[in-house]
Amino acid sequence: MLQSKMLIGKQEKGVSPDHTKEMAMNAIRLVPETSPRRLALDVGGGEGALARMLMETFTSVTLLDYNAHDRVDLPPRISAKQCDLNLVWPIEDDTVDFAFSLEVIEHIENPRHFVREMARLVRPGGYIFITTPNIHNLWSIMAFALRGQHRYFQDSSYPAHITPLARIDLHRIGSEAGLIVQGELWGGRDPAPFTNIRLPSFIHQLSSTIGILYRKPV
Repeated sequence: MLQSKMLIGKQEKGVSPDHTKEMAMNAIRLVPETSPRRLALDVGGGEGALARMLMETFTSVTLLDYNAHDRVDLPPRISAKQCDLNLVWPIEDDTVDFAFSLEVIEHIENPRHFVREMARLVRPGGYIFITTPNIHNLWSIMAFALRGQHRYFQDSSYPAHITPLARIDLHRIGSEAGLIVQGELWGGRDPAPFTNIRLPSFIHQLSSTIGILYRKPV
């Protein structure tokens, strides 16, 4: 991501939680089986864990990441491209069938640019799935009320997590980019502060992550 003295937003060896990958697989199930599944894009894909999972569904996968030049152990059907996600991405317009971004947009300086780039490269009729920490989470609301900082955007998460986004922000940003929201997914069980107690995440306010599925109109 952005290259500077502090590497604002950059996270070395970042790995998205397992539940976000499960959310991505559930997002695929929400898409009609007749939808083309030739090329998937894993944005900010890190070590390539999601990209490997996507190989089961898509003919090929492109992984975009700041450290993509370090990905030398990927299977042949996965290609890696180095990219500062705050700039223009090295992907042609209207070429991707399904773009995924798990726990990346909160690292980005301009989330609107980020979503516009995803919308640009996805073909008409294609899909986009984005996840980010759920700031509507009960524990996040409590942290904000007490400290003025959302749970995963406190000093301990800086300078990696820099852009908290509410559900309405994700809807508005997608609409501004010409995308249509097709569904919402929620996942993960956050432990209560200072404990390992994890309450059931049957309501959104207890989920650690929100995911939005968009479609690019034909």
